[in-house]
Amino acid sequence: MDANKVDDCQSDRKDPWHFGVPRACAGWAALVAVLAVSGAGCGEADKPSPPAAAPGAEPAAAAQTEEDGPRPPAGDVGALASDVARRVAQRPKRELTLQAALKGVEQGRAVLTALYQDGSLWFFQFDGNLTKDGEAVLALLSEVDRHGLPRRGFRFEAVDAATAKVVEAYAAERALLLAKVKEPQAARLMAAVVRWLRSGKGSERELQQAGLAAIDADQIAALQAALPEVDQAIQASSAALVAAEVEVGRAVVRYFVEFLLARPLHPHEPTSPAEVHRLADKNADLLVARLRGTRGAVADAMRKAWPTHPQYQRLLKAQDRYQKLEVAGGWQPLPELPGGKLERGARGPLVAAVRARLQAEGYDAGAGDAYDDALVAAVQRFQTRHQVLDDGVVAPATVREMNVSAKTRLQQIRLALGRWREANGRDPEPFHIWVDVAAQRMQVYENGAPIREHRVIVGKDDEDIDYEKRLKGRINRTKLFGAKMSKITLAPRWYPTQRVIDIELGPQLAKDPDYYEKEGYVSEMKADGTETVYQRSGPTNLLGAVKFQFPNKHAIYMHDTPSKALFRKPRRASSHGCIRLENPVQLANFLLARDKGWTRQKIKKIIDDKEESVVNLKSAVAVYLDYVTVTVEEDDGVSFWGDVYGYDRAALTGELPVEEVEEYTPASTRGLL
Repeated sequence: MDANKVDDCQSDRKDPWHFGVPRACAGWAALVAVLAVSGAGCGEADKPSPPAAAPGAEPAAAAQTEEDGPRPPAGDVGALASDVARRVAQRPKRELTLQAALKGVEQGRAVLTALYQDGSLWFFQFDGNLTKDGEAVLALLSEVDRHGLPRRGFRFEAVDAATAKVVEAYAAERALLLAKVKEPQAARLMAAVVRWLRSGKGSERELQQAGLAAIDADQIAALQAALPEVDQAIQASSAALVAAEVEVGRAVVRYFVEFLLARPLHPHEPTSPAEVHRLADKNADLLVARLRGTRGAVADAMRKAWPTHPQYQRLLKAQDRYQKLEVAGGWQPLPELPGGKLERGARGPLVAAVRARLQAEGYDAGAGDAYDDALVAAVQRFQTRHQVLDDGVVAPATVREMNVSAKTRLQQIRLALGRWREANGRDPEPFHIWVDVAAQRMQVYENGAPIREHRVIVGKDDEDIDYEKRLKGRINRTKLFGAKMSKITLAPRWYPTQRVIDIELGPQLAKDPDYYEKEGYVSEMKADGTETVYQRSGPTNLLGAVKFQFPNKHAIYMHDTPSKALFRKPRRASSHGCIRLENPVQLANFLLARDKGWTRQKIKKIIDDKEESVVNLKSAVAVYLDYVTVTVEEDDGVSFWGDVYGYDRAALTGELPVEEVEEYTPASTRGLL
């Protein structure tokens, strides 16, 4: 290859790393071995081991220093080997170089120090290029936007600058070598010299094997004369490499912090940006344990930090799809509808506009300007996936959902990805129950797939007062947590809280002295003079036929309800905090058959007898309550649920934490307590 093509790797700038940095290519063919440091560059020598004084060198060469007396004459092989060995011996050890670079790390220094000391991290080869794992790591880091992660904290500009300096330093080194070495045989010898200088591993024997015998004394003397400049260039490229190593390592640590520790979207206890910065140091042991021994497979470890619930991978694919839609311009908003609605049988440009709007998002809506069966079906699918009454009529509520832009939908998906990283069910047990409070839906999962689904009613979002606890605010919202379902109660009694007795039952009893008798309530006086009120099992019982209990500090459980009509509503936030379940007896049949082998007939008999029966499960079932406003269905359709409690809005507007309840002291509690 023509030696003038010293900038040959400029063409590689068209094929950059994921941060816009080109590879540090080799250049002149005769010097490929110089930068690839054959055998040492990609193998054990790319591990951050201390560069000892010429390990493996001939004893005389390894021991040679300026104070050792007269050197062999210039042009002698011993002189060249001795000079290289002396320079290697005087060079700072790689550990010291790393320590110096790590001193500039403000967060996660302990983590990086431990991982570099034991060799768990190392992303670059000695030729200045990334390892295969390093390339995969940078590819993952470049996709943080895809996960909805904030870019702040990753120091991507610093990664770009550091890796660019690596390329610059190696290019300068390559140019110097091309200027100093003119003959192919001398280039092979210089390759061995550079390998020794860069890795600390070499010997006079290796110089001989590189073709020393074929080079005359003048050429050897010329190489030796070039050593100071070459050594300086190699030290510069090595220092740049270590600096880039640390920057990539720091970004990797931040990646694990964001996926495993940070909770910036939690509605009540969000992690502030300042707190996120401190998480690496606070959780150093956890992070070191997570990354220790992952050398060459750090990218795999990063992927394993993603939530394992199948919804996360589905949402990533949805993110890719909606990003393409957003880049392509999304869809046109619909105008206000004359008459307030469109329905089956209508014709005209507005019908065609509705059809085009649905098709833009991937719905199969048929063709033409007639509101036909195909369009009705498409509208109903859209309505179901947006918590609108699925009557197939395009009314204002449906138009509002259709007019939400692709950009906003993409933002919602990314927010949902963030919620999954913080979710109670992010890494669920193989068999579990997941309740999405936002979707008002409960699903039973087994081995990554939903096998049952039930509509639910969740807590109200209205203002209320708890006089007993002296609290006011949105006290009825269903809480978010994880627990274990340990028992199922058939034909349960209902024991209302004192608050319900005071606020709801008391006024009814005051109006009608027979109210308790009519509704099946029993009032019993205890020996200490206190009253216990409960509602007997039966058709009017507010817990219905079955109750599913998973002990938690919020006293929340799932149960039946006599108010079946509420399940027909698309949005169902009307309980006092507990979860009312549609078709709960079917779930009881399923769980008790699985756990105890019970038949439907046996369960029905217990319920029909109207005597409370508590059934302890042999194997407790994991239950997760989360708040995620976007889910991807089994047919890959994307559902956008209502932000019933405003948690998404608060996250997007920076209004976290959400203050839901405050202490309240009424002017008088007379007649209330």
